[in-house]
This record gives sequence, structure tokens and C-alpha cells, in this order.
Amino acid sequence: MKLSQKTKISTPKFAETRDWYQRLFGMVTIEAWDDPGDTGVILAFDGGTKEGLLEIYLTDTVHDFSGTSLQYRAEPLDDFVATLPADIERDGPKARPWGARYLYLTDPNGIAVIVYEGCW
Repeated sequence: MKLSQKTKISTPKFAETRDWYQRLFGMVTIEAWDDPGDTGVILAFDGGTKEGLLEIYLTDTVHDFSGTSLQYRAEPLDDFVATLPADIERDGPKARPWGARYLYLTDPNGIAVIVYEGCW
């Protein structure tokens, strides 16, 4: 058995959110649709791997994402930091007590995005 994961963000900030993740991670569109009342996109890391997908879906509803975080591993983290667009606000990287280093970001919806190295 092989498992993979797709995370879905439903947001009225569709284009802004899509663009932010594409700029941050270099994600590519592997599927997109724009029908009346049904607009979305599925993004994958460059290369189109389908093991960790991000779906962004247009909705009129504003959600409270407090307490939600998306976490991505980057080895080495310093190489990832060097590729960040200058206008993306960041905090860190910071050493964590369990031996990992965390870079803290926030997406256009207020979702905490953590990019880390070490441990798991």
C-alpha cells in the first residue's frame, strides 16, 4: 500500500494564495478548473510529484485558520531560505529544543507555514 496526502485550503483569496505557494515553493499546477461556482487548482512540488499535493479552492466563506499550520521539510534549510522572494516575511530560522531548525512564515489566509530541517 502506498499513501500520499493532499491538503485543501478553501479561501476567497484564491489567486493570492495560489500565487504565494507557487512563488514560495516553486509549485506547479497539475490540475485546474474554472466552472461557474467551482474554481480550484491542485499544486505539486516542481517535478509533479503527487505525494504531497495542495488544493486551493475558491469560496466566499472566510475561515478561521488559527491553530492550523502546514509544515514542510527542506534539507538543507539554508538553501531554501536563500531562494525566498524578498517580499515574503519570515521569522527565523530558529533552533528548536528537539534538534530541528524552523523557519516561520504566514500565508495570505493567516495559515502558519513552517519550513524545517532536522529530526523527522
